Amino acid sequence: MNENLKTQGPAVREEQLVDVYLARLDAPSPWAVISDQVMGGVSSAELRQSERHGSPCTCLTGRTSLDNNGGFVQMKFEVEPDCMRKDYRGLFIELCGAAHDYNLHVKTNQLARPWQSFRCTLPVEPEWTRFIVPYEQLRAHRTDAELQPAGIRSVAVVAIGTAFDVDVCVRRFGFFL
Repeated sequence: MNENLKTQGPAVREEQLVDVYLARLDAPSPWAVISDQVMGGVSSAELRQSERHGSPCTCLTGRTSLDNNGGFVQMKFEVEPDCMRKDYRGLFIELCGAAHDYNLHVKTNQLARPWQSFRCTLPVEPEWTRFIVPYEQLRAHRTDAELQPAGIRSVAVVAIGTAFDVDVCVRRFGFFL
């Protein structure tokens, strides 16, 4: 699975990675799709189990539209509180898709509004890339709160801000020590 795997971010050894999600074709995906339609937008998307470059994965496809003040679709993963450990230093995610920038949005139990998050941008490419994201790389968005990692409750891969054809897949997600 890791042949020709490109990595972005600091060096982390494989044994420091703790999987929370590993894609399987024989099991339903825990990822959920959300679009700007929840606020009147017209972007559309769907999730499907698939295979890319020989790896099972969950794929988000669709189209973002800026009409009706919209402009986002996302695949969201709920993180169980008992998954969180104090010695985690950040998270990792393996993505592949059409070349485009996507956001990684992290929500914690300290955020009350849907537009608040801690986020960073990930340049997805048509080859599997492991993104290593230390907690300090996540920037507060529309909140003055400081990230409290123990309170992480969800992670989302988000297509946002421009109208484009969405195609992004995740095969692995977790945290690193």
